[in-house]
Amino acid sequence: MIGRLLSERYKILKYLGGGMSSVYLAEDIILDRNVVVKMIKVDAHDEEKSRLRFQREVQSTIQLSHPNIVNVLDVDETEEYQLLVTEVVDGPTLKQYIKENHPISIEESVNLAVQILDGIEHAHTRGIIHRDIKPQNILLDGENRVRITDFGIAKALSETRMTETNQVMGSVQYISPEQAKGQNTDERTDIYSFGIVLFELLTGEVPFSGETPVSVALKQISEKLPEIDDYRKIPQGLKNIILKCTEKNPADRYRHVDMILEDLRKYDTIDTPYMHSDAEDGSTIQTGKINPVPKVPGPSEDPAAGPPEKKKSRWLWLIPLLFMLAAAGLGAYMMFTQEDEVTALIMPDFQGISLEAAEAGLAEHQLEMGEVIEEYNDTFEAGEVVETRPRSGVTVEFGTAVDFIVSAGEEPFVMLDFTGENFSDIQEQLNEINFNRIDLTEAYSDSEPGTVLSQSIGPGEEIRPDEHNLQLEVSRGVEPVEIVNYAGEPYETARDELEQNGFNVTVSQELYSEDVEQGAVISQDPSYGSFLPGSTINLVVSIGPEPPQNMLYSTTVNIPYGEEEDADEDDEENPPKTVNIHVEDANNPDIDEVFETFEITEDTTHTVRLEIEPGETGAFMVEVDGEEVIDEEIPYEE
Repeated sequence: MIGRLLSERYKILKYLGGGMSSVYLAEDIILDRNVVVKMIKVDAHDEEKSRLRFQREVQSTIQLSHPNIVNVLDVDETEEYQLLVTEVVDGPTLKQYIKENHPISIEESVNLAVQILDGIEHAHTRGIIHRDIKPQNILLDGENRVRITDFGIAKALSETRMTETNQVMGSVQYISPEQAKGQNTDERTDIYSFGIVLFELLTGEVPFSGETPVSVALKQISEKLPEIDDYRKIPQGLKNIILKCTEKNPADRYRHVDMILEDLRKYDTIDTPYMHSDAEDGSTIQTGKINPVPKVPGPSEDPAAGPPEKKKSRWLWLIPLLFMLAAAGLGAYMMFTQEDEVTALIMPDFQGISLEAAEAGLAEHQLEMGEVIEEYNDTFEAGEVVETRPRSGVTVEFGTAVDFIVSAGEEPFVMLDFTGENFSDIQEQLNEINFNRIDLTEAYSDSEPGTVLSQSIGPGEEIRPDEHNLQLEVSRGVEPVEIVNYAGEPYETARDELEQNGFNVTVSQELYSEDVEQGAVISQDPSYGSFLPGSTINLVVSIGPEPPQNMLYSTTVNIPYGEEEDADEDDEENPPKTVNIHVEDANNPDIDEVFETFEITEDTTHTVRLEIEPGETGAFMVEVDGEEVIDEEIPYEE
């Protein structure tokens, strides 16, 4: 059931428990919130009618909106179940709270009682009777506020799968006498149950208990309430309220909840013991002085007894019949002939109890143990009865052999093989399997990071996940490799070692180096550290010392104009003379060729530039009008 999606909306997360229904925590995937889903199976023999009755009864509870009532959010159905969806109340049941905090102070007990009554009154004024008031159906939220749940379920079920057998609803320790006898009920049945709850709230104990549900039901019908003072001294006003709420005759109880609330407000002002009126003769007697139930008399043979005695005999004959009706209300219905001879019974309901308890119940009802069949079941604990054959509610003869379908617990989960899967892809699936705990360890491998390498529970093993821890070894990916600095090492050595460790090697630069011999590594990037194989390592490799460079020579020479020729005094400047410059260097091998020519009219300075190769000599020559005036050689200098 875990992980199942109901009504395309409610994803089942966790089993919470059972009673009248199977209760699950679920996620409302539409509104993105957690809810409680109660799954209730209706009578398969009158399915359509049962569904309609259920829908009618439970739909009415949606109108209940009160701080002390758990909100019903939705009513739906599947092919198998009726669904009741309620809000989640984060807190204990009143049953748990009493167990953990007893004794609870008078003031707090009264406060809780008032809240319970406020919730019940809200429902009663809208025509809704709970019929299953008990501490297990009363929750306390984070603010210690009372929240009553399961309004309408008891009536809905009593009109569906339980009508034919007159099965009584509610927990037997809290049901009213009229419920135990299978009689009609009204709001006073909730008042009786509230009185039992208040008794337990103040004393920490339930007033009636027994070895079997039948014996407890008989006490609800016939026995007086135990003396409260034997458990705890409480104000007389509170004792009076409990006693009036738990009167055996509904007519002697409070008629409406608001009457209880009124008495609760003034409980500390009352010191007079409670007196109740006998419904038979109208006389007033002290509470608890009810005479024991007389034994059934034999047939009267006294003719003088007359009609009145016969009437009395008929009344006495009804008393054990009421006991039998109480047993019937709990699944052991006795069928009588007109002569009062017991011939058969209604098959009791053993669902949810242990096989040992069921076996004792068979003996109690004069039935025989038949075949015991174990089946996996995720609703009932291992060893609990799932169903019987014949089924509960049918008429069976005494001595009938009853076969039991007994839960073997949840069906074992066949372990899957998660190796090779990425953990992120299977994480949600693992959470749904609901292991007790999942532990992860990481290890380097050639697999992608997150890949499951191994698992502690082998594929195919049958397990109960919630009883096992699962250890998964997950890949961290390839282990990083530490590199060394290869500066000064031969390039081939660096390349071979790096490639052997899975790195890519590139020569990013080749540079001259005076210090690193040719073919050796000058530097690398990255220079050191741990890196994943497949990373690229860039090397700078030496190509040896840089060879000598051409010498660039530059000199400024003074080119003389020479003697001035005769000219007229009126001439403003000398006539121009032609200057030819010849160069011999790396770029001009023939000095006979004119490198540059220009004219001058006076002494002129000029810069001559040469590029001289290593070991060579450069030269230049300057001619003015064909006459050599400068001739120089320049040797190469480093």
